[in-house]
Amino acid sequence: MKLKQIAFALFFLFVPLMSAQNKVSLTNLEKTKEYLSLSEKQYELVKQNVKKINAILEEDKKIIAELKKRVENDDEPGFFEKISVKRGRDGRASDIEDLLEEIEDKLTDEQKVKFEKIEKPELKGLSKEEIFGK
Repeated sequence: MKLKQIAFALFFLFVPLMSAQNKVSLTNLEKTKEYLSLSEKQYELVKQNVKKINAILEEDKKIIAELKKRVENDDEPGFFEKISVKRGRDGRASDIEDLLEEIEDKLTDEQKVKFEKIEKPELKGLSKEEIFGK
């Protein structure tokens, strides 16, 4: 009986780890192409949009890094600047969502099912602690 419990626990411990290792990321273009069985035309669109998404993510990283640096130097942005940063991030997140939708629109129904399972880049909301510390 105890052996069954241990086997059961190990199964639920290792299966999620194995599936996480097999997860396909949209930014890994070759795996995405293979996983979705993309045509050349589809692949070019995905490649182009992933490039745009990566540029948006890099821009966001740069903006947030500059903001953190200012906070570390006791140059905390004012209320309206904070709102501007949030709106800018919301806009970049929306741009990424639009690019992902553009990709999905060009996929077949079978590919769309697989596309849902792919790990996609995204911008999540920032907590105050991430920028201003604890």
